[in-house]
Order: sequence, then C-alpha cells, then structure tokens
Amino acid sequence: MENKKITEFVHVDESNEEKMSAKITIQSFKDEIKEIDVPKGIVTFLGSKNGKRIPYLTKNRYSVSDLVHCQRKSLYKQLGLKPEQLVQDLSIEQMWSTVRGNFLHQMTNAYDWNELEMQYPVNLKDDKHATLHGRLDMYDWKTKTIMDLKSVTNLRHQVKHGFIPKLQHILQVQCYGTMFESYIPIENLNLVYVDNIDIVTYKIQKRDMTDWIKTRIQEIEDACNTKQIIKGEPTGLCQFCKYQTKCHTDGNGITHTPLSVPKGGRYN
Repeated sequence: MENKKITEFVHVDESNEEKMSAKITIQSFKDEIKEIDVPKGIVTFLGSKNGKRIPYLTKNRYSVSDLVHCQRKSLYKQLGLKPEQLVQDLSIEQMWSTVRGNFLHQMTNAYDWNELEMQYPVNLKDDKHATLHGRLDMYDWKTKTIMDLKSVTNLRHQVKHGFIPKLQHILQVQCYGTMFESYIPIENLNLVYVDNIDIVTYKIQKRDMTDWIKTRIQEIEDACNTKQIIKGEPTGLCQFCKYQTKCHTDGNGITHTPLSVPKGGRYN
C-alpha cells in the first residue's frame, strides 16, 4: 500500500469528554488548490535586482511625506517639473548624516512587523481619485502600537529647546494611524527619535486624518488644474530642495538665494 502523509487532528467534546479524530490527506485538498501567477511584488523585486527599473508614476500619487511637508514642492512634482541640480555638492558631513540615518534605521528590525507598505485610496471631487503611499516603520502587535523612527542630530539639545517633536512628524504618524487602521488594530502612536547617543520616544494622540488628507491632496489637484502656484511653506529643509530657483521665481516662497538651478540653466 502506498504510504501517505497523514495529519491527525483531535477534538475534545467537552460535553461528554469523548475524543473524536479526523484523518486528512493531501488528496483532501486536490480540488481546492490551483497554480497561479507569481505575485507581482516578487516579480518587481527580481527585476530590480537584475537592473530593470520600474517607472515611478507621480500623477495622482502622493507619499505621506509629500503631504506633511511643502505643498508647493508636491505641486511641482505633479506638474512634472524636472528636479534642479544643487549648486554645491553635498559636504562630507551631509553625506555622513544620510548614511548615519540609514544605519540607525536598521533599528526597525527590533520588531517582526516592520517596513509595512500601504496604498491608501483617496476619493476626490468630480469622481476623481488619488493614491497615498505610506511605509510604516514598526508595529507592535502586542500593544497595538505603530512607531515611526526619526534619526536626528543633537537630540538632547533639540529636546531641551522644544524643537521636537516636529509638527510634520506628528502629522505623519497620525496619517499612518488613519491609513492602516482598517487592516490592523491601532491603539497607540509613537514617535521614536534617535541619534548616536540617545533615544527619546513621544506618545502622539490618535486622530482621524481622513478629511485632512483629502483636503491637502484636493488643494494640490485644484492647483494643477488651474495652474495657480500654491504658496510656499519655507523651512530649514528648503536648502536641500531641488526646486529652489522655480520657487524663488514664483514668489511667496523662499527668500534666500537659490541653492539649486535648472539643468541646462533655464526652464522650458
């Protein structure tokens, strides 16, 4: 007789304490199993590892970072403007800061649930739609807590002078709470700040960001349709932006001398 692998499940009937067993073989599932296409994510990953570049579509597609930072920059992306080139190369300190941040970001491996991606649909007026992309750093299923990790410099100095938590970081983790809550239980939002020495964590209040997300995207979409430039939202990060000449020329944006210029010297 052909040997068959058998898994035996035993169920205890608490009413009479009698044991009942059922024997299941692979043949039991023969009509329920079928071969399907390789998942798209795996195909994309294999392609990227073999030099195949997948075009990144920006039209009607936003990242959470786009929404919590300068709206004007997001508008330039949606209009298809090519990024400018920075006037000066990054300094050794700036390059190290980027690499250091990548090293510190490995802390997300502290949780099995990490780097979770989400494509969040946003319904706009006139039956139009947009997609909000987000990537959650860490999730603790035991405490139902989502955590966003931020690497900074001089952490204790920034804490002492009230520079953190930053508004855009608060909005970002609150957006994640709204985007993921239909898929995983969420009770707590945490912002985790790290530098080479310290770790400081803040508990952020959970808020429904549905309307805020929709309004923020709708304003950009309306500006795309009317070609009216949104007012800039200057911060210290503007010095690294690759639309500085455009922003300075359009007015109501940066006031310092632009540190980036169009490739070729001008816009078409």
